[in-house]
Amino acid sequence: MGFLWFFLAAIIGFMVYALYRGQSRLKDQLDQLQVKFHELESEMIKYMRRPDQVADPQTREKTEPIKKPSIVMEPKGETAKTPRPSAKSPPPEESDSPEGSDRRLKKIEESLSSRWMVWVGGLAVALGGGFLVKYSIDSGLLSPLVRVSLGFVMGVILTIGGEILRQRRTNLGRSNLEWLKGSPDYLPGAISAAGLFSAFAAIYASYALYDILPAIGAFIALALLSFVASGLAWYQGRFFAYLGLIGGIIVPLLVSTGSENAWGLFPYLLVIICASLWAARQKAWIDVAATTLALGLLWVIIWIPVSWESSDIAPVGIYLLLIGALNSILLSGASPERPEDRSLRGMMKSRGITLVSDLVMAVTIILMVGIVRLDHYNITAGILVAAGLLAMAHAVRRSPGADMGGIMAIFGMFFLFATWHIPDLVEFKGSLPAFDRLDTAWAPTAPPGLDRFITSVLIFSGLTSLAIFMGLGRLMRRNVWASMGSIIPVVMLIITYWRIEDWGTSLTFAFAALVLACLLVLAVKKLSSEKDEGDMTPIAAYAAGATTMISLGIAMTLRDAWLSFALALQIAALAHIWRMTMVRGLRTLALILAAIVLIRLFLNGSIFDYGDGGPLPAFNWLFYGYALTAALFAYAARIFRPEGQEDRLMSVLSAGAIMLTIAFVSLELHVLTGEGGRLSSLPTELELALQTVNWVAATTILFWFEVKNNDALLGRIRKAMTFAGLSGLIIGGGLANNVMIYNAQVGTVPVFNLLMLQLLIPGLLYGYKTYIAKRAGKAKSMKLYGSIAFLVIWFWATAEVYNSFHPDGAGNITTDWEWYAYSLVWLVYAVILLLAGLRFQQAKIRQAGLAVLGIVVLKVFLVDMNQLEGLSRALSFMGLGGALIGLGYLYQKLNLKTSPDPEPVK
Repeated sequence: MGFLWFFLAAIIGFMVYALYRGQSRLKDQLDQLQVKFHELESEMIKYMRRPDQVADPQTREKTEPIKKPSIVMEPKGETAKTPRPSAKSPPPEESDSPEGSDRRLKKIEESLSSRWMVWVGGLAVALGGGFLVKYSIDSGLLSPLVRVSLGFVMGVILTIGGEILRQRRTNLGRSNLEWLKGSPDYLPGAISAAGLFSAFAAIYASYALYDILPAIGAFIALALLSFVASGLAWYQGRFFAYLGLIGGIIVPLLVSTGSENAWGLFPYLLVIICASLWAARQKAWIDVAATTLALGLLWVIIWIPVSWESSDIAPVGIYLLLIGALNSILLSGASPERPEDRSLRGMMKSRGITLVSDLVMAVTIILMVGIVRLDHYNITAGILVAAGLLAMAHAVRRSPGADMGGIMAIFGMFFLFATWHIPDLVEFKGSLPAFDRLDTAWAPTAPPGLDRFITSVLIFSGLTSLAIFMGLGRLMRRNVWASMGSIIPVVMLIITYWRIEDWGTSLTFAFAALVLACLLVLAVKKLSSEKDEGDMTPIAAYAAGATTMISLGIAMTLRDAWLSFALALQIAALAHIWRMTMVRGLRTLALILAAIVLIRLFLNGSIFDYGDGGPLPAFNWLFYGYALTAALFAYAARIFRPEGQEDRLMSVLSAGAIMLTIAFVSLELHVLTGEGGRLSSLPTELELALQTVNWVAATTILFWFEVKNNDALLGRIRKAMTFAGLSGLIIGGGLANNVMIYNAQVGTVPVFNLLMLQLLIPGLLYGYKTYIAKRAGKAKSMKLYGSIAFLVIWFWATAEVYNSFHPDGAGNITTDWEWYAYSLVWLVYAVILLLAGLRFQQAKIRQAGLAVLGIVVLKVFLVDMNQLEGLSRALSFMGLGGALIGLGYLYQKLNLKTSPDPEPVK
């Protein structure tokens, strides 16, 4: 008994709070309407004045102002320019004057008398009835039958009395109080709600406490009360819609008949849901509709893990189908955007009601997939799925507003087939037989479900694709559905191939892909004969599907990197189709495929296992996996670029071609010069040097394309490759791994040895990048690349001198002639820099040469004077002196001295 009172008090409190919130919103809206009314009335008074009253001030002073009870006129002699309150702004704050205090007191009085007093009184009446029953029970005055009968009769009287009061106050006027006019009337609703609660409590007490009513009788009585509340909602507001809905939904939880019968429960729930949705549709109560559908689906979610039996597939499935149908009817005409906008974006435009409908449809489809799996894909489940698809097809054909639901249904079928025979995804009781207990979603389909799986796939794919193709002429979003018509066979072939072959080679599936490609080509031919010159999207969609099938057939036949090559071939085919149709969506599809190819080839660790993971020959899978794919990227970029147009697709294809070429060269160098000829083997010194040249050269090429095309994406890739090139140059190229530190065998031939690959060629490439940066006006890049080129070439010259005197590796003894050679080579390097700076009039190069020359001067006077003796010391000073004199003469000859500023023109 205590639980019952607690339950009733909680429900009443919730309802009172909900009503208070709703009525507060209504009061705010009324205040805004009142402000607009005052504004409109002021305008009407202004324009209703006679012209002579407006033009003549003396006449206006003598004329009595027009008296309106709701208008405050200006004093005589003043211009009525009082600012009008904005309709969007709240009412002006009330002052502390006596008039403001009176208005506040009046507002409080209105709130207390018209809202709180009424609902608190209704609550008090309901609780008083309950306390009266409790007193009679405690005192033993009345028998249980009399108690519940009195409670029920009192509830009926209050409910009817509240409705009678509503009708009378509607017809005869509610009050003589002037300030209550236009305000909502809460008194009838409070009385009727108190009566419904009393009747509900009496019936439930007769069943749960006293066993007076049988379960079926209590169930019927409580359900009838819920319908009464839903009927009163039409006249007394959404509060009663919630009352009838929640009461009807929880009746099966409160009253148990002892048998969990789905055939008895779900038809009853459908009646409750239909009544609530009808009222919500007529009154445009989106919140009531959303709550109704959510509670209806919640029953299925609860039923599956708690009470599911093998015979429940029919009632639960039919219930879900009808929920989907009611949802579609509810959406019909609710959103004008979806039936009018032909684009994919227009199909996804949402208002409150359409968003609710989409969510309900998604949950309904997921639950339908779940119960089909629970039924182990039996014929009953197949019939229900077929009925649902046919109903959705009819809805799509009838109204474009149902397109979103149709596409959701198709993706739900994709999910069903992709998760075929995977345990514990939806099965709450673990009722699948032993052969269905596979380990993961990646396991292939096991017999005996194979025949049923293939049959279901063929029926769904064939009939759905054919229905879409045949109905394209009657669909508003022809482009969207043509794309879906080509996507369905492609996706279903991939799912079937995965579930049966587990990504293995299969000539059977390759042949199936070829057959489907031929069918899609026939569809293209059919559409081409009937094509609309302004709409080429359906033709492009089916042509793209045909090329995708061919690519899938290649991937199903060959292994390793052939899938990436097949996708790249698909991109090239899409480029040709785009050139003929100019459908923008093909560029988006090509961009997605290009991203997939690049991810597979750059972020796929399994490439090290291609070719059985053993030593690779000189001609290996890298040629078709990377080189041919790069060529296809470049070819597609050329076709996709009309009249030099650049966009994200062009950047990805161009950069992808370059990166794939770099990767091919890098991996092929690793195979040819690595220790074991494997992709996973360790690098050699020769490979490190060649890789450095490769990466720096790639950075140079990227920089050139970036400047030429003004492409920011290539710039970002170039910066990443610059980091890779510098890493190779510092760590593996020669700055840290060189003859001056390690006993590296770089060769004894001057210049043409390993040092040339490690340092000289990268330094020259950085010098060329400095030139590109200067031409492009990139000051930071020019400074960075110029500094790297200057230091690397200087270090190369020093390392060459060291290697000439220490051909067998690092040594500890430095001879006089080695010291002299350093001075000589550095001096020559300084002279070359100075001459280049003078020749090309580049101050930065001249300054670098002067810096090297200054270091040479310091070395000669600080080191050579002390370390060298004899002829080497003499030659060192003589060479330095001659170079300085010659350079000074050259500066004077070219007139590079600082000239005085010219005199200003007078």
